[in-house]
Amino acid sequence: METSRISTKGQIVIPSRLRKKYGFKAGEKITFIEEDKFVIIKPRTKWVDICGSVEPLFTPEEMRKKLKEMRENWR
Repeated sequence: METSRISTKGQIVIPSRLRKKYGFKAGEKITFIEEDKFVIIKPRTKWVDICGSVEPLFTPEEMRKKLKEMRENWR
């Protein structure tokens, strides 16, 4: 277990070993998650990281067709 101090401005230093292990970079945004009596710190999820992780509902051609139908019915 590693420790760190909280500064008068509320800042903490994440130990180097943990920054390297979890890929924290200078200037990167992080997320704080409260669970029971704990605070979890994790890198902010980037949309690019999750793109392609879900099976698409429609093929590109089906999507173009549906968009065309929606535009025609909108008027």
